Amino acid sequence: MDAGRGREAETAAPVVRRAGPDDARAIAEVAVAGWQAAYRGILPDDFLDALRVDPRAAAWREILVRDVDGGTPTWVAESGDRIVGFVGSGPPRDDDVPLPAAEVYAIYVLPQCWRLGLGRALLDAAVAHWHAAGAETLALWVFEANAQARAFYEAMGWLPDGGRKEFRLGDVAAIEIRYRRSPGR
Repeated sequence: MDAGRGREAETAAPVVRRAGPDDARAIAEVAVAGWQAAYRGILPDDFLDALRVDPRAAAWREILVRDVDGGTPTWVAESGDRIVGFVGSGPPRDDDVPLPAAEVYAIYVLPQCWRLGLGRALLDAAVAHWHAAGAETLALWVFEANAQARAFYEAMGWLPDGGRKEFRLGDVAAIEIRYRRSPGR
């Protein structure tokens, strides 16, 4: 894609909507592109270069098919006829997050669409949903070394809460820290 033309095309007002199983491949494409761009210098290049869409598309299809009750909602941002970002959420996975609560599991935007307000729109959709559902606490995990993402979350009212853990996938490891916020903030 021509970078200039692509960026211009992506600036159309995005539509944020709930994702369905047919969105699995596009979500996986965004996730792989997001990982490869956002985690360069945080995770090993050979690991990032080896990421593939097909296994993630199959996993996302299962997640989206299983979400018949809406307990783990995912939203996508569309610009034109293309999915350019997504956010997935659900119940908190940590026992020390006080209930009622929810967790943002993943949020990614195509790198050529960064800084266009799509991440904010997606995160706002998740926060509004969980606020309406009665959640009093929201949590998410972010790589400690990901200064760009941490600045984004802090600008959106999220704060580190002291939670810390090691992310490990095979031989790849990095430290994650937890952020929290109240949905009403």
